Amino acid sequence: MTKADVESAKLAREEACAWLLHLRSDRPDETDSEAFRQWSDDNPAAANLLRDTWGTLRVAAAEIALEEQAKELASARAKPRTLRTGRRAFVGFALAAGVSWLAVRPPLGLWPSLADLASDYRTGTGEQRRVVLSERVAVEMNTQTSLELLKKQDMVHGVELLAGEAEFDAMAPGAGRTKPLMPVSVVAGSGRIGAGVARFNVRRTADAVCVTCLAGTVTLDHPDGRLTLQAGDQATYDDRSMRPVARINTDNVTAWRRGLLVFNNVPLSEVVDEINRYRPGKIIIRNAALGANRVQAQFPIARLDDAVNMLCRLYDGHITRLPGRIELMT
Repeated sequence: MTKADVESAKLAREEACAWLLHLRSDRPDETDSEAFRQWSDDNPAAANLLRDTWGTLRVAAAEIALEEQAKELASARAKPRTLRTGRRAFVGFALAAGVSWLAVRPPLGLWPSLADLASDYRTGTGEQRRVVLSERVAVEMNTQTSLELLKKQDMVHGVELLAGEAEFDAMAPGAGRTKPLMPVSVVAGSGRIGAGVARFNVRRTADAVCVTCLAGTVTLDHPDGRLTLQAGDQATYDDRSMRPVARINTDNVTAWRRGLLVFNNVPLSEVVDEINRYRPGKIIIRNAALGANRVQAQFPIARLDDAVNMLCRLYDGHITRLPGRIELMT
């Protein structure tokens, strides 16, 4: 295939994802139906993939409906276990049904993976949530974040960050405590973060993990070695290696807690990737030169649509809007 053929096929898949979201979540009218028929005639391969996916989703939806009915019949005490088992069963069902492309790596990241759906705690797009794990451990979860409790013999001994970003607050124990202080343990990718009394931020996107110590001291254990982080230290790693510790401005790391996104000399492509985590749909930059522009700005999370329009005008870009809130920036 030529480069033009590859690009055309990629665009067709993106449009298929957009149609899938639009036809299942919106209220399509006759105009939408006619447009979809025309698109299907022009893109038969992508249309067939969409129809196969649609059929799989219908079966999965039926499975979920049966689980919900079973949960309603369960006793209040058994509900958490029933829900947990149901989520795991749905993951196994979906993978057995052959939807790995949809379940493991959802196209364009337009919906959560099945692993995220099966997690103990999860936030949706644009959602932030506080979770109290114990009397001395609280977690502030940012958008599109999934946490899994790590258990051994029904005892929680840590938490795993499957995806997204969270701020962990390991507080001092209450007065009069005589038992030894158990360290807080957070697993993210191939690393394990430990803390006594500390506050730290962990961000996991794709294969990269970033750990920032905000207060106190934390340790990071990785196959590549061990690091000790003090307040203001930041470490990043992937499955293969760790990078040297950097001193950073923690206000920028915690800006999301104040409802802001802060970018300091960051390529527009990375800015758009970050914005995509906070708003429905997907913005795709199809012009490499446009994406290379550097951005120095901060935006309110509540007004990211305005930020997108402003950035497009600032760099002489053009936005093409597709169904399902897919937006192509060129």
